[in-house]
This record gives sequence, C-alpha cells and structure tokens, in this order.
Amino acid sequence: MQDQENRPYRPDVSDHPAIVRLHAELEAARHGIDVLGELEDVRRERVVAELLSAVPDVASRAAYEAGPDRAVATIQGFEGVRSDDHASTTALWDRLVLTAVEAAAAVEAAVAVEAAAEASGAGPAAVSGRAEHRATA
Repeated sequence: MQDQENRPYRPDVSDHPAIVRLHAELEAARHGIDVLGELEDVRRERVVAELLSAVPDVASRAAYEAGPDRAVATIQGFEGVRSDDHASTTALWDRLVLTAVEAAAAVEAAVAVEAAAEASGAGPAAVSGRAEHRATA
C-alpha cells in the first residue's frame, strides 16, 4: 500500500483500525480503476458496481467507528489523486470519492438525529418510525 506520493503507507499507531481499512480500500480502488480498460465489458461493469458500493460502505463504517471528520479527511486526502489522465477513469474516481464523502457525512447527520431524539426522550425507535413514515409518504 502506498500513499499519494508513492511512499509506502504506514499507519500511525493512533490511526483507528477503521481509518486504516478505509485508506486500504481507497488505495485498492485507485489501483483497480487503473486496470478497468483491460477488462471485458461485463466484468468491467461488475467491478465498477462493486467499487461504487464497497468504498462508500467502508467510508460510512469508518465514520461511524472513528468519527466522520477523520473519515472525510482520509477520503479528501485522495481527492484528485489519479495515476492516469483518462477522462472516464478520472470521472469514475471523482464519483467514487464524492459518494464516499457523502456516505461518511451521512453518518454524522444520522448520529446527530439519534442524539437529538435521545435528548428529547423519543429514543431511536421513534426516529426510525418517523424515517419509515417519510420514506413511504
């Protein structure tokens, strides 16, 4: 694993394991995008779909476990970092980074809603019920 300047990535002792996993996932995605052109169309579509679901999933878990600020900062460290300049891979990378940031930021919003509900005495079940009602309305 290497950071954006091609030096080996060595997690700091203080790095939360979820942040280390997020960094590894982003690094793997960055390298995976580089080989998309070598894949058949069907396989390429599956890899893209996997990237677009796996990276935001890991980002949201990292935000929940280590905090949204740390997760977003890790993701933003990868913004604009591409090893090639093909428009299609750059667009995919930008989309991947954006969805990862959105996933991490959504955790912050969810935590705030849960905290507000608990402070008002409504509890998580009431918040969940309101969310389900809004989703079906």
